[in-house]
Amino acid sequence: MLRIEQIPAGAYAEFTSACGRPALWATALLTSVIVLGSLAPAVALPQDFWTDEIIYEPAPPRPVVPRRHKAPRAKVKETAAPTRKPQHPLIVAVSIKNQSLKVYDANGLFAEAPVSTGMTGHSTPLGIFSVIQKNKWHRSNIYSGAPMPYMQRLTWSGIAMHAGALPGYPASHGCIRMPNQFATQIWNWTRMGARVVVTSGEVSPVAFAHPLLITQKPTPQVAPPADASVPSADAKPATPASLINAAVDAGKSTNATTTAIAIDLKDLRPTLTPHTGGAAEPTTTGLAADKPTKVADASATIAQPSTPATLIDGGAATSGNDAAPAIAAAPPAPKRTGPIAVFISGKDSKLYVRQNFEPLFDAPITVASSDRPLGTHLFTAQRDGDKMETFRWSAMSMPVEVRSKAVSHHAAKRRQNIGAIDTEPTPTTDSATEALDRLTIPAETMTRLAEALTSGSSIIVSDQALDRSETGQGTDFIVPLR
Repeated sequence: MLRIEQIPAGAYAEFTSACGRPALWATALLTSVIVLGSLAPAVALPQDFWTDEIIYEPAPPRPVVPRRHKAPRAKVKETAAPTRKPQHPLIVAVSIKNQSLKVYDANGLFAEAPVSTGMTGHSTPLGIFSVIQKNKWHRSNIYSGAPMPYMQRLTWSGIAMHAGALPGYPASHGCIRMPNQFATQIWNWTRMGARVVVTSGEVSPVAFAHPLLITQKPTPQVAPPADASVPSADAKPATPASLINAAVDAGKSTNATTTAIAIDLKDLRPTLTPHTGGAAEPTTTGLAADKPTKVADASATIAQPSTPATLIDGGAATSGNDAAPAIAAAPPAPKRTGPIAVFISGKDSKLYVRQNFEPLFDAPITVASSDRPLGTHLFTAQRDGDKMETFRWSAMSMPVEVRSKAVSHHAAKRRQNIGAIDTEPTPTTDSATEALDRLTIPAETMTRLAEALTSGSSIIVSDQALDRSETGQGTDFIVPLR
């Protein structure tokens, strides 16, 4: 490019002199040459060209968003199945915090397995329960017939133990899931009425002794004969039919019919003798101690017969038939067997007794006042070795659950922003010994308890009243803790 510095001065003078004075166009031309010469060469950009080529650029990778799920908890190692059989009675302890289940027999810890309890919104209730139904191939009545193999029911409202999936954290709708193999084993170990305790932490039975807990079953005493006229054991007792026949024959041969029959009727059962208006003898009915009037009325009604009075008036059975009617003996009430369950309520000041899931009797008690609650304690009786009439006891004290304090919405929001948690103060409860020291049970009630005591019998002491919503017909005593 030609620059201004390269033009000789004489040439520029000759050019200007030839033209006379510099023309405007000449000046503009020179200026353009100088400006264009000073510029750098232009660079062509890609977008200035047209092309038919399609360029695909990869999309940027998606950001990795961590999933918000609960990390699996450490599973409790399932112990190998013991080769020996458990010695009853059994107590099953379930820990919500540890997601574990432990089986205790008469010798202590027998087996252990992981479980999966209720998730948030369907939490497993805490408290004292018992096995009230068993079914190998049960299906849920609530959740669309979901299979519940080796089911052991704890409440009629839908809580049970059964085999199921164990993800390592609470995932059920309130039931207690167990491994399949362990569910099969424990289904064969337990019996109806086996105690199941569900707590947030870890609770185990410990040996316990107290004067209120019976350790020696009383031996039944045979009453001596009233006088010497009582026949000996070798004498064969006369049957009611033979006495009546003898009285009828005597009435046909003599005129002293009434006297003969009256003498013979004395040897019959008291319920067949005519009512003389005297006071009825006290009888043990097994009903509640607070209903004496109904018991006395029922006894008086039963003691009024009709057949013996007819025999006395006519000397023979004249009910329209020639043959004497046979007197049907009332079948005796079947004697109940099996362990008893006792619930002592501090709120009701009452003692309730059940056997085979049916009420046996109840009685009032006295609870000494104190500034501390009784707490909830479970006592279980078991046979002491090979001695059939001697018992030893174990105790389990239920922990007190901490509940959130009820506050207003604005106050709760304000304290939540600063990370504070409002809780009610945990009350201090009595120990198992202190709770029993405050109880006064009548001697008659203690005698009845001692006579019915067997291995596996249990006593629950609690401040709560009888939970009639769960402890209904066909159940054992259920004590909810939350």
